Amino acid sequence: MMKLLPIAAGLAVGYVLGTRAGRAKYEQIVDNARRVRDNPTLSQVGEAARNLANPPSAV
Repeated sequence: MMKLLPIAAGLAVGYVLGTRAGRAKYEQIVDNARRVRDNPTLSQVGEAARNLANPPSAV
């Protein structure tokens, strides 16, 4: 339940921003979010964080 609340809040904020700002602003927000998601540096940091949290086991 506690994990669902931030997700629902994020969706609600995104919806409100999209509807209030209009389609052009919404497209700009989506484009920026995609650029951040596809950023190779962000992927490397995420991979490093996953490796720190769950180190590969030596077999």
